[in-house]
Amino acid sequence: MKTITISELENLEKNLKTNNLKIKVMKTIKTLFAVVLAVFVYGGAMASGNLKVNLKVVNNDLAEVEISNVKMSMFEIDVKNDKGEIEFFKETKAPATNYKRNYDFSLLEDGTYYFTVKIDKESTETKFNIKNGEMTVLKEKKMVDPVFQFENKQLKLSFLNFDGDNTTLTVYDSKRNELYQKDLKSDFVAQHGLDFSKVKKGTYEAVLSNGGKAHSYNIFVD
Repeated sequence: MKTITISELENLEKNLKTNNLKIKVMKTIKTLFAVVLAVFVYGGAMASGNLKVNLKVVNNDLAEVEISNVKMSMFEIDVKNDKGEIEFFKETKAPATNYKRNYDFSLLEDGTYYFTVKIDKESTETKFNIKNGEMTVLKEKKMVDPVFQFENKQLKLSFLNFDGDNTTLTVYDSKRNELYQKDLKSDFVAQHGLDFSKVKKGTYEAVLSNGGKAHSYNIFVD
């Protein structure tokens, strides 16, 4: 059995007190946030999800791209490699509800690529592979930015989780100290609200993390 010296015992007691103090502080901070039960679902979130992208291989040289949306929009189109480097970028010149073109991806080097179409706060990402000049479509992922709203010192958010990824809401103060965290799980519709009325004046940041991506929203409490 190891013998503990008086000095080691004093250090151990000091560390325990410090950790207990940190736990008490975090518990006190988190009680400042009251969960808002009646969450207002902002129409912008529910109106999203109308962007449709169909990327299909016509032959070894060509791929057909067909894009449609309910309302007139400008389409941003890009192709990135697996390092995030842009191989191709295009922005349509005029608003439209549909767009159809043939693209030649056969000159791309072998590897994995991402074909992304973006309108406003909504985008669709199609993962594809090139091998010996031939293209194979792998997976499509739809993404919609969350909708944050801060009124009367209440933060409310709505988010459509198309991929069913785990979603977490975290609130930080201006010094990047974590004040609150909530697991919103993987439900298709994520909604949450927080009351900031008991929080000190200052700037805060709400971060919604989903599928490896983070969406940030700044909050000012006066």
